[in-house]
Amino acid sequence: MNQPLHRFKAELFKTLGHPLRIRILELLRGGEVSVRDLLRQLAVEPPAVSQQLGVLRARGIVESRRADGTVYYWIRDPLIAQLLDVGREVFGTQLLDLQSMLAAQEREDHASANRAARRRDRRPTSARAAR
Repeated sequence: MNQPLHRFKAELFKTLGHPLRIRILELLRGGEVSVRDLLRQLAVEPPAVSQQLGVLRARGIVESRRADGTVYYWIRDPLIAQLLDVGREVFGTQLLDLQSMLAAQEREDHASANRAARRRDRRPTSARAAR
């Protein structure tokens, strides 16, 4: 792969690497949404939403139009919604892996505690009484 493509991909993922931008894109994935509705659903200060919409628009990820004093935004390329889906799947897989590792660790901790208890119980009574 050539360098410009790597740079483009890095910029795309960097642009998507902000929690508020992801939340905005999740709301826009169903189609056009007014800024007023975005603000209501996000419950975030208007300047923060405006700033993140500006970043997304500057990168060509969303487009906007104004009608009757209301600004509407939508995702320009439907593949962005698919990318969000893939991200959710990757997160789900990693979460399952983490849960599996935690369960294995708990089983190991439980087994270690049982082995320690059995060793303690096998000591002669006088050794236990001396403690």
